Amino acid sequence: MRWLSSLLLFGLIAAAPGDAAAQPRPQPPHPQPPQQPPPPPPDVRDHRRDGDRRADNRPTTPPPAPPEENPRPRRGQVWVAGSYEWRGGKWAWKPGHYESRRRNKRWQTGHWDQQGDRYEWVPGTWNDAPKEPDAPPAPIAETEQRRPGFAWVKGYWQWADGSYDWVPGHLERRQRGKRWSDGRWENKGGRWEWTAGAWNDAPKEPDAPPAALEEKRIARRGFAWVPGYWKWNDGAYDWVPGHLERRKRGKRWQPQRWDNAGGKWTFTAGTWADAPKEPDAGPPPPPSDEPARQRPGYVWVKGAYEWKDGDYEWVAGHWERERAGKHWTDAHWDNVGGKWTFTPGGWQ
Repeated sequence: MRWLSSLLLFGLIAAAPGDAAAQPRPQPPHPQPPQQPPPPPPDVRDHRRDGDRRADNRPTTPPPAPPEENPRPRRGQVWVAGSYEWRGGKWAWKPGHYESRRRNKRWQTGHWDQQGDRYEWVPGTWNDAPKEPDAPPAPIAETEQRRPGFAWVKGYWQWADGSYDWVPGHLERRQRGKRWSDGRWENKGGRWEWTAGAWNDAPKEPDAPPAALEEKRIARRGFAWVPGYWKWNDGAYDWVPGHLERRKRGKRWQPQRWDNAGGKWTFTAGTWADAPKEPDAGPPPPPSDEPARQRPGYVWVKGAYEWKDGDYEWVAGHWERERAGKHWTDAHWDNVGGKWTFTPGGWQ
């Protein structure tokens, strides 16, 4: 047994170096990076530095005059006018747009405000609208429509939820013996009140007719121009448009007219009357519009009115081939001693 104990002791001694080698050797400590201060929270800013930067970027010159915008009113929406923005050291235009109206709110347009030698943008915002109507905007220009048997109801501003909505004009069928009176806004003691439009009794007899409408005269050879006129119809006036009628030999169209005799308006219908032998009844009508024309080797001869068969008749312009050493003189009318004389065009 003695040899067995020696053998075990030798095994223990031989295994000891191997176990020591298996243990990890201590390593020198790694250098630690320097500590950085924690970043500020997202909502913490250096306002002093922002103010300096904003002052450096603010414009020193006023914005240009804004381009014209012509928005049409939309019910339930408000127009946010376009404005200039300062981008990259220059002015940039931002077009206007519509926004849905907010109940009992009114849009206050933004603007550029001068502060010292700089300009600061004051953004637009929604403010509380007044409880009672204030002064309405100016009415929007509309083209009045006409139709026999109908009345034109003008557009108007309607107060709704602290703001004004535009109600466009429209045609409404006329009521027998009635005349339409348009609604209106009135300032009564500093308070704006609306009086709605209504049908009222029309006068039994014609009152003063409206001013005649401007019409473009149509010229056509062999035809006479019959100008438009106002016709009294069941307590109101209807406009009858002008038109062409075939000319009658030796006759001239005498236009219809309204006359006031003793405060009473009477209508005289148009008719064909005997035409004078000479053009002494007045000057010729204004010449018809003809576009300016160019054509190499030709001369444009302007159209003109000529006296024919007791009336003025339009002769349209035409081309004439150029003539060497000559120039064309257009025809014209002159008043000589109270008498209108015609000089035809010709080469000179």
